[in-house]
Amino acid sequence: MLIGIISLAVVAFILIGICFWQYKKLKTIQQQLKELLQETSAQASDNSQTPTDDMNFKTDKDLIITFANDALCQNLGFNKEELIGKSVFGTLMEDSEAIKSNVLGYTNKILKKTKIVNNEILIRDAEGNTLIMQCHQRPILNEILQCTGISFICKNVSSAKEMQSKLLELSERDILTQALNQEAFLSCLEKDFNRAKRYNQDFALLVVEAKDLCRFINQGISFERGDKLLKAIYNLCAEKTENKCTIGRFEKTKFGLILNDYSREKTAALAQEIYEASKPIIKKLGVDTYNAQMLILSYTERKGFTDTEDNMLERTKRHIENALKKHQYGVTTSDNDKKNYQSPFQI
Repeated sequence: MLIGIISLAVVAFILIGICFWQYKKLKTIQQQLKELLQETSAQASDNSQTPTDDMNFKTDKDLIITFANDALCQNLGFNKEELIGKSVFGTLMEDSEAIKSNVLGYTNKILKKTKIVNNEILIRDAEGNTLIMQCHQRPILNEILQCTGISFICKNVSSAKEMQSKLLELSERDILTQALNQEAFLSCLEKDFNRAKRYNQDFALLVVEAKDLCRFINQGISFERGDKLLKAIYNLCAEKTENKCTIGRFEKTKFGLILNDYSREKTAALAQEIYEASKPIIKKLGVDTYNAQMLILSYTERKGFTDTEDNMLERTKRHIENALKKHQYGVTTSDNDKKNYQSPFQI
């Protein structure tokens, strides 16, 4: 009796398992049928004369182009004969190992698992220009629901990406001087410092402080002239570094120069060059020779593997604060190395 009950339970369990498997298979077939109907509808739309802004092309399983709609040909400058029967590589996409590896990676998911994939693809036009396309890629199914190829529906988002990049750049810039703003500057300082530390490369930081000079100009001449001073300091720093270093404005009147591959001696020479060149520029703003020297330039190098970018910045800021209290202007070093210490001009 007990054996019979156990046997019935086993049979029931097996039947339940079979039913569940059939249910899952039915759901898969339903999804594939839905996709097939959508593909059939898309094909009918492609064959109609209704214009569309979507660029559509199709390939077989080997990524040989089998179809290209009018919108794609018009926007990219191809004739259909130049595309159909050709591989996407060397026509719509660059024929390189890196691109092939990337494209084959996600197209295999489409072919093997009949999945729909949405991502950005670099598409080339007839002149070889690269465009960023947002593409919807889906499997093409035949009447027995086997995947025979891939349909690509793409929109050109290059302009949007370019605008996004410009907006990001603007958001990182100081409006007055076009130097990096404080947040972007500190982020860049951390990134560059850590790279120099990782590869044990020379790295230095130079800070130009114009606090006292700005106060003198703003109170004694005009705020407009004070703004011109800050712009002039940034332009001078950019000129002397040939726009090859990162310059940021922080704490209102400080300019930080991130100097990759700069030795201590090279940094000291740059600081002196900027200081000497600044005097005639400042005098043109209506400042006398005596007060035109009211800049403090403090520099420091990366000090071994225990140093950090925060320590570098704090060294220069602390040194500048001490110099401001004593009204000591000119070029100095926050490392306080007597051998390389250059006595600042004092008034």
